[in-house]
Amino acid sequence: MIIGIGTDILKISRIKLEHSKRVLSSEELDVFNNLKLESKKIEYLAGRFSVKEAIIKAIGHTKYKIGMREIAILNDETGMPYIKKPIYDDIKIFISLSHEQDNCVGLCVIENV
Repeated sequence: MIIGIGTDILKISRIKLEHSKRVLSSEELDVFNNLKLESKKIEYLAGRFSVKEAIIKAIGHTKYKIGMREIAILNDETGMPYIKKPIYDDIKIFISLSHEQDNCVGLCVIENV
């Protein structure tokens, strides 16, 4: 059963590189710091911000509370984002992230296990 849904849309130009330390987990910071182009760093940071906002909105319908740096979103071998942490025993978190020109959107659905 679905117990939480969250979404966030963000104009990518609103994100600044200095936001990285407030938004990214240590694993995400490693990926971020290895990106060569500033534009790719901004896009990566904006996407993580957007999907984390969606997670925080959705998780607000559960007993859990979480901050942005406690969430780690990585990409699998095909490039799809997945949640590395947190992992809970009683809920499953589904996410989606998309970029289009000047905007990005994050989506989260939380389901009881």
